[in-house]
Amino acid sequence: MKRLIVICGAPGSGKTTVQNYLLKKYGFQRVITHTTRQPRIMEKNKVDYYFESEDSFYKNHFIEYVEYAGHMYGSSYEGLKLAFQKSDTVTIVLDTKGVLSYKRAIRDIQTLFWYIKVPDTKQISERILQRGESEQEVAKRLTSVEARRDMTIPQKLVPFCTVIENGVWQRTKCIVDQALKDAGFKV
Repeated sequence: MKRLIVICGAPGSGKTTVQNYLLKKYGFQRVITHTTRQPRIMEKNKVDYYFESEDSFYKNHFIEYVEYAGHMYGSSYEGLKLAFQKSDTVTIVLDTKGVLSYKRAIRDIQTLFWYIKVPDTKQISERILQRGESEQEVAKRLTSVEARRDMTIPQKLVPFCTVIENGVWQRTKCIVDQALKDAGFKV
């Protein structure tokens, strides 16, 4: 049985940390997404992203895509298919707008939708600063339309999204494990 875990939340909420935990502990695979931006130091094509040109980006069959900071980002049916070739359970990190696209498009796969919430919004900027971004970059990111939208769970997601509080990491791991158990995973 194929299963998909869609993870969303505000910048700095710990979406990727939760995804990495699922990969490490359970062996779930990550859906690799596409971008037109240049790779950062240490990023690898087909590992971190599918790095695309403006022309090649639109040759994919996207479930959702968005322009952010002058670059295109998106997740494709091709990326989803490749991830499922490696594992029956895959994860993807999206913004909340992308979650709605997945909810509409993915019907034949058991899908869990998780919203990662940070109880103290001060933690969000601290976490992003710890990644090495400047205070100006953090301020710009957190005041963006997308970040402001994702700071709280949108009403449209409430009926089907499980909220996972990520304040203290040890506690978060227990919440994630319980959410998997509640969804029928053997943990």
